[in-house]
Order: sequence, then C-alpha cells, then structure tokens
Amino acid sequence: MRNTAKKLASAILALAMTAAMSVTAYAADYGMAPVPTTTPSASTPATTEEITSAISSAKSDAAKVEVATTVGLTVKPADLKELAKKDDGVLEFVAPKATISIDASTITKARNVNLSMKVTNTKSRTVINMASKKDFGCEVKITITSCKMSAEKLENAHWYLNGKDMGPVELDEDGNPVVTLTKGGKIEIK
Repeated sequence: MRNTAKKLASAILALAMTAAMSVTAYAADYGMAPVPTTTPSASTPATTEEITSAISSAKSDAAKVEVATTVGLTVKPADLKELAKKDDGVLEFVAPKATISIDASTITKARNVNLSMKVTNTKSRTVINMASKKDFGCEVKITITSCKMSAEKLENAHWYLNGKDMGPVELDEDGNPVVTLTKGGKIEIK
C-alpha cells in the first residue's frame, strides 16, 4: 500500500511539473521562430547602409531617409562625396520633429557630419541642441515641423546660434521655421 501511494504521488507530481513546463513554454513561445521587424526602432537612427542606398538609388536628385530619432545620426564622408556627384542632389532626413537636409551644391569638404540633436518646443521658443559644435563642411538646413509657436510670433522671430543673433527666421511654404547652418551648436528661435 505504501508503494502504491508513493507511485501515485510521483505520478501526480510529474503531471503537475509537465503542466507547469508546458504553460511556461507556451508563454515564452519557444515553438515559434522569431520574426524580424522591418520598422526602425525608436532608439536607432538611419544606418550608414540606408543612407548610402538612398543616395545611390534616388530616382530623382533627392534622397529621402525616414528616421525615428536623430540621436546618433551621422553622415559619413563617403556619402557626402557621392551626394556631391549629383548636380542638384539633396539628402533629406525626415524625423518626428524636424526635417534635415543637405544640398549637394553646398558641400565644400566631405567630413563626418554629426546631425544628432534634441528639439524642444514651447509657445514662446524652439530650442535645438545639436551634439556637434564643429564645422559641417556643408550647409545643413533644419525645418522644424512640429513648431508650437504661433504664426504671428514666427513672423517677428529671430534665430540665434550659440547666443549670436543670426537674423529673422526663414519660413517655408507651410509656415514652418527653417534655419541653415554650417556648424553645430545651440539654436534658439524666439
């Protein structure tokens, strides 16, 4: 009788362990192969391969790359050299708060261009803190697409680079503020 009780207890325990393991395996989805995602992660910018591919395969002279963030966004010298070969070439990065573009005709020196930036908007000012303070070797045009400043305020606004007044802010056809830089730093529109 004692042996039968032990066998019964062992069978129940084995059944419970099997059930627990199958629930764990089901929850972890071990039976399915992982499926890679094709959308960019919110924490990664465009890769060098994406930038190179956009420049070389652009049907017109505009190469557009959509990025989820500008953190770590860098354009390599080889990509700028390739862009410079296109007469009216433009490399454009479309980010959630801004569109950043480099016109091929403005490239004077192909170098690493760090476009990492943080954009902060309020109703009274827009601040762009660029990671780089170095000379770009080209003109970089930044269009703020999520500006919270009113149209009236923007009409009289000036933009400042590292505290220096650079003059009235330019507005695009949609009324978005545009600044054109040759070096990085802190940009304020107010």
